[in-house]
Amino acid sequence: MIMMRKFIITSILSLFSFTMLSQVTNSVLANGNWYKFSVDTTGVFKIDRNLLQQIGIATNNLNPKKIHIYGNGGNLLPEFNGDFRYEDLEENAIYIEGEQDNSFDSNDFILFYAKGPHDWNVNPITGAVSHNQNIYSDEAYYFITVNEVDGKRIQNKTPITGPPIIQLTSFNDYVFYEKEIINIFAAGRRWLGEEFSIENQQTFQIPFPNVLQSEPLTISGRVVGVSSSASSMQVSVNSQNISTVNFSAITSGTLASDRSFSVNNISGTATIDVTFDYNNSGNPSARAYLDFIEVSGKKELIADDFQFSFRSFDAANTNGVVEYQIQNPQNIIQVWDVTDPIEVAIIQNESTTTNFSFKANGGDLKEYIVLNQNDFYTPSVIANSKVENQNIHAIKDINYLLITTDEFAQQAQRLADYHIQNSGLTAQVVMLDEIYNEFSSGSKDITGIRDFIKHVYELNTTDDDKLKYVCFFGDASYDYKDRITGNNNIVPVYQSEQSFNLAFSYVTDDFFGMLEDNEGTMSPSHSLDVATGRIPVSTQEQASDVVDKILNYYTTVALGDWRNTITLVADDIDANSDISIQPGVERIADDIKDNKPVFNVNKIYADAFVQQNSSGGERYPNVQAAITTAMETGTLVFDYFGHGGEDGFAQERFLDIPQVRGFQNENTLPLFITVTCEFSRFDNPNRITAGELTLWSNVGGAASMITTTREVFISVGQGFNEDLMAILLEFNDEDLTIAESLTKTKNEFSNFQKFFIYYFGDPAQKLAIPEPNIRITKMNGVDITQSLDTLKALSKVNFEGIVTDNLNNILTNFNGNLSTTVFDKPIDKSTLDNDNFGIVNIFDSQESKLFRGLSSVENGNFNFEFIVPRDVRIAFGNGKLSFYATNELSDKAGFNKDVIVGGINENAPEDTLGPEIQLFMNDESFLDGANTNASPNLIVKLFDLSGINTSVTAVDHDIVGILDGDESNPIILNDFYQTELDDFTRGKVVYRLRDLAVGPHSLKIKAWDTYNNSSESVLNFVVVSDATLTLDNVLNYPNPFVNYTEFWFNHNKPNEPLEVQVQIFTVSGKLIKTINRQVQTTGNLARNITWNGLDDFGNKIGKGVYVYKLKVKSTISNISSEKYEKLVIL
Repeated sequence: MIMMRKFIITSILSLFSFTMLSQVTNSVLANGNWYKFSVDTTGVFKIDRNLLQQIGIATNNLNPKKIHIYGNGGNLLPEFNGDFRYEDLEENAIYIEGEQDNSFDSNDFILFYAKGPHDWNVNPITGAVSHNQNIYSDEAYYFITVNEVDGKRIQNKTPITGPPIIQLTSFNDYVFYEKEIINIFAAGRRWLGEEFSIENQQTFQIPFPNVLQSEPLTISGRVVGVSSSASSMQVSVNSQNISTVNFSAITSGTLASDRSFSVNNISGTATIDVTFDYNNSGNPSARAYLDFIEVSGKKELIADDFQFSFRSFDAANTNGVVEYQIQNPQNIIQVWDVTDPIEVAIIQNESTTTNFSFKANGGDLKEYIVLNQNDFYTPSVIANSKVENQNIHAIKDINYLLITTDEFAQQAQRLADYHIQNSGLTAQVVMLDEIYNEFSSGSKDITGIRDFIKHVYELNTTDDDKLKYVCFFGDASYDYKDRITGNNNIVPVYQSEQSFNLAFSYVTDDFFGMLEDNEGTMSPSHSLDVATGRIPVSTQEQASDVVDKILNYYTTVALGDWRNTITLVADDIDANSDISIQPGVERIADDIKDNKPVFNVNKIYADAFVQQNSSGGERYPNVQAAITTAMETGTLVFDYFGHGGEDGFAQERFLDIPQVRGFQNENTLPLFITVTCEFSRFDNPNRITAGELTLWSNVGGAASMITTTREVFISVGQGFNEDLMAILLEFNDEDLTIAESLTKTKNEFSNFQKFFIYYFGDPAQKLAIPEPNIRITKMNGVDITQSLDTLKALSKVNFEGIVTDNLNNILTNFNGNLSTTVFDKPIDKSTLDNDNFGIVNIFDSQESKLFRGLSSVENGNFNFEFIVPRDVRIAFGNGKLSFYATNELSDKAGFNKDVIVGGINENAPEDTLGPEIQLFMNDESFLDGANTNASPNLIVKLFDLSGINTSVTAVDHDIVGILDGDESNPIILNDFYQTELDDFTRGKVVYRLRDLAVGPHSLKIKAWDTYNNSSESVLNFVVVSDATLTLDNVLNYPNPFVNYTEFWFNHNKPNEPLEVQVQIFTVSGKLIKTINRQVQTTGNLARNITWNGLDDFGNKIGKGVYVYKLKVKSTISNISSEKYEKLVIL
């Protein structure tokens, strides 16, 4: 048998409907000394002298008349914005025994009525009742303070005169049993209790003392079945079968069968045995769960040796005076009217007979409690009970709120400071506990967070001062009460009621942004009033890394022509429902081409690549490689539409977690959009997703994401994605942040699955779209207002142009660099119908780059020249010139699509020499055959008087690398090549090789010039294990020296921060000098530690031979290595 704990036998009512109070702009917590304590049920609590001291109140010389208790109870706050809620902590009327002598003595005590966490929905007309389990907390909180003013005390209630219409000797009561043990699919609010699998029959005892046996009881409850076949459960009360619950078989959509039962003709007994017997229909994997049991009925008004609450539906339904008759008055010390728990009143006994009686006005439902001198609840002392003064009610005229905890306050403040200093925003970091204290009476009720945001939103002097952005800085979990191991519910999130269907269950911060009085119910028709974003981090390291990435996005190192590229990725067809995916993404591409042609669209459509079969299933290795290339060469927006999950993209897994971890693009961080299923289901702490890892990575990934947390229907995702991209890329000249673009899209979208789409990052961050404009003014010395020359194969062309403002006026103070990419004409490509659905889609692609180079901009003017590759498509058509310029302070972009490409220059001078090739690893000091790390940066320096061919028009004219003779897996390097500044004949490729095996390797590079002359070069190198730190070529230069030398060494940890120590000893072993430095190199050579020949005390060291020890430690892996060498001082 399982007994129900006393604290859940509660009788709590929703009694009144009020209008909103006038807005409070100062909290009572702003001044004075405050302490907080908790209660776990509804009833009368006692605080004696000892407990008062434990809470934190000094009792010496304490005048009890000055004690105040504040709190609003622990019931769930109403989610509907228009419902009544207290705007600040309210003072409660309390009773203090012995306060008349102005001294809190050892026998004195406080009695007060507290509202616990759980309550009931009650309809006294129909008699229907149902309990509200507080999903956020099993405790309620109250606050106590002492000041110079007398506290609020319980007063006697004015007796009612007049004869009663009816006498009441019984009352309505109700109890529930519910345990929250498991959330079976780690989604939504539904937590269930006991499992029926091994033990298929279980009985629960529900006490219901003083039951009125002449009246029937109502027994109701809810159970859940999980089985691939139909199953059932028999429900019995006191050995009498009352109901058979039938569970349907689960489906791919509905993961559990949710069933309720209710019977209202049960004979009343003081103890009710409820038995559940689960029939799994022979399926051993089937299981069922108890959700809750409710018992309601009538009890006799008898005072026993315990406190109890009572109320009467008969009184509520009677117009006139009613009289309550309570038996056993000797067990009663007081009766309180607790209908208004803030204004409790003492009821006087009006009887001179054997019963405690009093009269009351009928017509509405009132709540009373009988006190017994031996039965008071005891509050719990909480850790850190002292509440520091706070007053977030006074916050006003704030554009940007960052809500977090003490652990992440410093990192959140970094974001706030940036926007205060650079974005013209007012911003404030607010601690979550402060919100709970002032807006949810200390309870972790997330509606209090929403109410605080609404409060700030409505307090502004002007529209410019209005709240615009809210950042939730911290991770969240489906477990509000810390029941699971490793829980990380730091800044809670809204969970839907639906928990058994992931296409209808959702997790969202949109709840916090719907602030109108008629909102709060999560209706898809409601609109967001502020833009929200979340930074879902659980550790200091994650928080620091993500903020570093966000702030890096704003710095000059992040400038580059990657901001002109939009990458669109589409899944292939694995089912008929997928047929619309790639055409839908192509519509977005066409919209970009028509509305924002300044962007270059990189299309990665999976079905346009060759699918391969492997032991793990169908795969697209070239799609995987194209995604990594897009991320690491840089793209302003990366937008994927298709199937996916917590581990990556698509059934073919062309993006997976190892790939995400390997992204190295810390200076080219895209807005990463994934309109797919569950890619960033961040609210399950025990299941880390690819989306979270994309955000958390400290070497790449993304710093801002629009991503999905649950299963999204294809039709919904496609429509939402199209609408989003139009707003995000400013088709109609919107000037919004990324989060505001998402907000606008949601507000114009009516499907409820919009709640599934999330923004990770800084909600005040704008997409780094370069400003217009860059224009060419001359081609080959001829003004472009005249007819333009044609870009013919092997012709040498020269362009001149200007950088302008938005009105096309030249910016004569603009000095910097221009990146130019010249594209050949678009071509039509087709998908390959890899999965034999009979669907072939044609799409255009402008991907062949005739030239990509750097040139100088001086006083707003630029010019550049290049030779058009022989591989240009001979047919005539419009190419595209794409421009990006930066002066290290701002960036500009422009384009030209009027230039004609085609034909060949028949008079081109002869060129039969191939390019000059130089090869290195990590830096240009690398020597052939030397050691390197497992993932080194390949550096290819190229020179040719005719320029290097990067066109992809012809087969086998790429810049290509062959590793260890593997001709079947060539490394195409065209996209990684760029010319040197103002010199189209020279350029460089920088490409990261990945996870090479330890040991010797060779790499052959082949490159072509624009005349299709080729050259090859081979680099030999040895990969040293990353599990060790290898030191080679340790020396000091010059050596011998007089008063200056540098310590040089090669290592296998490029791009890692290294702690380096050099200790110089005499030949006898005496330490005379220690040098400590932190070193980080892009290559393998470190040479920036110097010494002037002085010892640790600044004295000149004598001539002679000395020994030095070089010790190097990786700050990432903590591995170290050391070597000894000699030096000579002259």
